[in-house]
Amino acid sequence: TGGSTFDSQKEHSYIASYLEAINKYVGRENIKGDILLYITPPKDLSIIDEYFKLGASKIACSLELWDEELAKKITPGKIDLTTRKRHLEALEYISRNYGVGKAFSNFVIGIEGFETLKEGATYLAERGIIPTASVWMPMGRPVNNTMQTPGIEYYKKVKNLFAELYQKYNLEPSRCRGLNVCIERDIWNYAHINI
Repeated sequence: TGGSTFDSQKEHSYIASYLEAINKYVGRENIKGDILLYITPPKDLSIIDEYFKLGASKIACSLELWDEELAKKITPGKIDLTTRKRHLEALEYISRNYGVGKAFSNFVIGIEGFETLKEGATYLAERGIIPTASVWMPMGRPVNNTMQTPGIEYYKKVKNLFAELYQKYNLEPSRCRGLNVCIERDIWNYAHINI
């Protein structure tokens, strides 16, 4: 799944119905890959338990940015409506109750500085949560008053950071490919080729 209603109860009814339909009409055992959910972090964390019971493989509550001042400008809903605290509580709940690598959170790579990104990715990895990388592609209107992406050195540092975190904390991103599965699997492969 992808996207959000910002209403975790309404979203729950949609996601649960999708998972129930998969189980009824396809059968979870017939799906060769992971079922990844990108959700609004619910106030009631038992909703997460239901998603796993219905067949979710991994669940994301994407923070997008670690720099809170920047996040207030660029992702105000995640700061004001769902809150950083609720995102982290949900991610840590998943890791604590379902194991290392069952929770993940996307960072939009290229918007914030490397040091704050490193701080956030490390914070998550230390807790068994996979930091994932979605490359910012400026389209339409400026973000933070710019359409300019960072230079190649920034992206090399990000690749090396995530590769190091994946190895150090034994985090393995999904093998799936698709719209919301970004470059983390390529980074994981890079890390394991360069051991």
